[in-house]
Amino acid sequence: MGLFAALLNSTFLIQRQVRIGNGQGGWAIAYADVGSVAGRLRPASGAERTVALQEQRAITHVLYVRAGEDIQRDDLVTGDEVTVRVQGIREPSRADHHLEIDCLETQKGATEEPGS
Repeated sequence: MGLFAALLNSTFLIQRQVRIGNGQGGWAIAYADVGSVAGRLRPASGAERTVALQEQRAITHVLYVRAGEDIQRDDLVTGDEVTVRVQGIREPSRADHHLEIDCLETQKGATEEPGS
């Protein structure tokens, strides 16, 4: 884990969707901080983007973190001056070593969505 840990050169804030009642019987979706993780974010390669499109999803970045981190699909991850939404999570080694997280860059603006 020593070499891999040395590659985790940034800290990323993880935010997760939560429902908040609006006082009128409905709700809004907001994002709450879950915590932060050490990681490394890189642009997705052309081959990775093509494979994702074949699976009917889009990705722009791949995030690497240690295995066991609290991160889920649809979480927002912010760091290195970019915000991405988690599209999928893989554990390629199957050895509880690290996770490769497919992400789609998003514009971080309003963090609430209407609901009902």
